[in-house]
Amino acid sequence: MTTATKSQIDKKTMVDLLNEHVATAGDLASQLKQAHWAIVGENFIALHELFDRQVDLVRGYVDEYAERVRALGGETHGTVRAAARNSRLEEFEGGRVEQDEVVRRLVDRFERYSGMLSESIHGSDEANDLTSQDIFIGVQREIDRHAWFLRSHLE
Repeated sequence: MTTATKSQIDKKTMVDLLNEHVATAGDLASQLKQAHWAIVGENFIALHELFDRQVDLVRGYVDEYAERVRALGGETHGTVRAAARNSRLEEFEGGRVEQDEVVRRLVDRFERYSGMLSESIHGSDEANDLTSQDIFIGVQREIDRHAWFLRSHLE
């Protein structure tokens, strides 16, 4: 690989990686909304409202990822069907779910997503895309903070 080529962003790799985040973050947002509808228990209203704030936060990441895909010249794959095919998260089963179980499920999703972000931070470094890396670092900071918010309900 020549120096000129090596200094360029590996755009295809990054577009694919960012689209995986479009799918996974979109899925996480929908799972948070499912949790919002499914939760029951004494802390219902506090968690119900927290989940709505988290939905808004995560949907913002979907938009940020999708816009970065377009900035790199790629095509965004952000439909619900694409998210279902490409998300790295386990399905959130519906129905009435006790609050501690809902929170445990969401902690698991947030922690899995944080791990995916760690991988992407390293992958974007290898692809020489520091802009996407910066996005992933910022998102991971907030995902970890919200995982802590959720874990605190279980302590």
